Parts: sequence; C-alpha cells; structure tokens
Amino acid sequence: MVSEPKTEIMCMLPKGLGERPFAVSAAGQTYKQTDRFVYLGRTISADGKADREITSRSCRAWKCYRRNSASMYDRRRADRQLKIRLLQAEVVETLLYGCASWSLTAEHYTKLNGTHRQFLTRCIGWSKRKRSDRPLSYAQALIQAGCEETIEATVRKRRLCFAGFVMRMEDNRLPKRMLLGAMAGGTGYRGGQESDWVYRLGEDLVAFGMKEEKEGGRWKESAKDQEAWYDKIEDGAAWFMRKWHRQEAEASAKRQRQRAEEAETESTAAPGPKRKRIGEAAGGGKKRRPDTAVEASRAAKAALAANDVPN
Repeated sequence: MVSEPKTEIMCMLPKGLGERPFAVSAAGQTYKQTDRFVYLGRTISADGKADREITSRSCRAWKCYRRNSASMYDRRRADRQLKIRLLQAEVVETLLYGCASWSLTAEHYTKLNGTHRQFLTRCIGWSKRKRSDRPLSYAQALIQAGCEETIEATVRKRRLCFAGFVMRMEDNRLPKRMLLGAMAGGTGYRGGQESDWVYRLGEDLVAFGMKEEKEGGRWKESAKDQEAWYDKIEDGAAWFMRKWHRQEAEASAKRQRQRAEEAETESTAAPGPKRKRIGEAAGGGKKRRPDTAVEASRAAKAALAANDVPN
C-alpha cells in the first residue's frame, strides 16, 4: 500500500557523480525527487553526510530548551542540580537522538560540544561581568555543572554499546548484515575512501584506549559478553575524559602564557612618534594663533571699550 501524494524518491549516487534527475512513475503518477528524507525523526541526505542531521538536531534541542527556559533553565533561583538533570534528560537526549548510527567528523563533534556548552553556561547562570572577561570554556562549564562527559564521549560510548548489541544478534538479522557486512565484489575509489560507520567504530576504540580490541577485530568476540563489554566501555570513557581534561588544562595554560607575554611586550615597547596633521602645532590639538596676534586682538578690544561713550 503506497500513499501516492506523500511518496517521494531520493537517489544516493556514488562519490564523484553529480546530481542527475531520476524519475519513477507508477499508476500514471511521477513521484517527486528530493535530496533529503526524514524517517522516524532522522534526516537522511542524498550525499550520505550528517551535516543536515546535526543542524536539525541542534534546532530541535534549542526548541526544547526554550520551552522551559523561563520556568526552569534561566531561573537563577531554581536549583542548579535539578536544572542540569532536566537538561540532560530532555534537551541533551533530543540533541543526541539516534546518535548511535551517526558517522561524525571532528567538525561535527565541535559543533555538538559548542551547543552543549551554551546550554550549560545558561543553566549555571554564567555571564561576562566585564567586556574584558574571557568566555567560559567547555571544560569549566562541565566542572561547574557537575557533568562527567562531553557530547563527544557520550556519542562514542553509545556507538560502541550499539555495536555490541548488533554483534550479539543472529547472523541472519538485517541490521547486522548491513552494519558489519562487506560488499561482495566491486572496487574502491581512487584516493581516500569515505569514512563509514565501521571506520568510525574503530576510531571510537582507539579514542577509548581499546586499540588492542581493534586489531584483528577482537572487539567482536569481546562484545558477545554484554556485562564485560559495557564495563570496558565505561572504563574507556573515563580514561577518555581524564585525557581530555588534561589536554584542555594544558591548552588553557598555554593560552594564558601567550596572553601574558603579549601584554608584557606591549607594556615594554617604546611608543613611536605620532604623525601630525598639516597645520597642527607640535603639542598637538588645534592650530594656535601666534602670541603677537593675541596681544593685538586684546589691544583692539580695549580701544573699542575706551571709545564707547553711552548716550
């Protein structure tokens, strides 16, 4: 059963091929071609990238935040821990809906972390007191809000958990065949290949300090033990966050040293001579009349006052 008015088609072409019209007709009706498709809240693009999905998730998360901003999130008298718990349960879950199936790049993680930082800074009531104040970093926002993980760590952890769930399925299940299967035949593109979901899964293992699980596909055997697999993921996420906070602290200290050196250089540098406009005196400001002209003007005013006889 097909709903003809609602049916659209989307053609996902291989890399290197430009967009081209693709017509499908049935029962005398030609279906409309689109470059994106929304299914169960997930935005699927014709190019296979996650840019539109990340933008859509961010917009939905902000809409969810604004719905309760006046009554909860932006209220300074509201309990901070309650606001953070509600933020994590409502807004962050809206932001990360379906993230286990995403194939993200470093730019996507930066955008998601930035969105999360904005939510946290508003919930904790942070604002710039002076124009010279530096923005609150993501690491400091996490510490003040009491959050344990960044958005990147959460996405990587959920993807590994989902991979273990798929691995424990029977071999004839479609999700397992689609995610972990390989193409029979065919050749790769010239140059670098596009990073798929399985490649991102290998990056997650390396990021969580589980490189030995990636070698030879050992993680597939480890994932069959559900409890042991989840324990490894939790330990890897904790190791990832310790490393991330250490790197952020080192980067912050480096930025402070650079700012201090720049300020010291500016204070010790000798000020250069100022350029003077034509007609200005050496002391700066407007052009002054010579003293002789001032004295002549005063003498003329005194003579006029002396000769002025009232009627």
